[in-house]
Amino acid sequence: MLKVYADSHWSEEHRDVYALWPRLADRIIWNNVQTSTHFMRNGAFLRLKQLEVGYSLPERIISKARIKQVRFYLNSTNLFTITGFKLWDVEMGGNGLAYPIQRVFNGGVQVSF
Repeated sequence: MLKVYADSHWSEEHRDVYALWPRLADRIIWNNVQTSTHFMRNGAFLRLKQLEVGYSLPERIISKARIKQVRFYLNSTNLFTITGFKLWDVEMGGNGLAYPIQRVFNGGVQVSF
C-alpha cells in the first residue's frame, strides 16, 4: 500500500469525497473492486530523454602536441520530466511500486593521437 493512499482515504471518521482511495480496509470491499474510472489519472508528460553537449579543441592549439583531436563532453539521460502526475514516475504506467527510472550523468574526454 502506498503511503499516499493510506494518508488519503475515505472512512466514516474522515469523509473526504476527493480521497485517492475510496475506502481503506483489511478485507475485500466489493465496491472497491468494481469497474470504474475512479483511479484514472492524466498521464500526459514531457521528458528530456537524452542530452549530450561536447566541445572539440581547435586543431591549431593541439597540433603542437601531436594530438589529432581532443573532445570534452557531458551527457545525461532522463534529465527532467514535466507532468501533473506526482504519485510516481509517469512512464511506469500503473506499476507505481516498481523501481523508478534513473537519472544518469556522464562526462568524459576523448583524445585521438
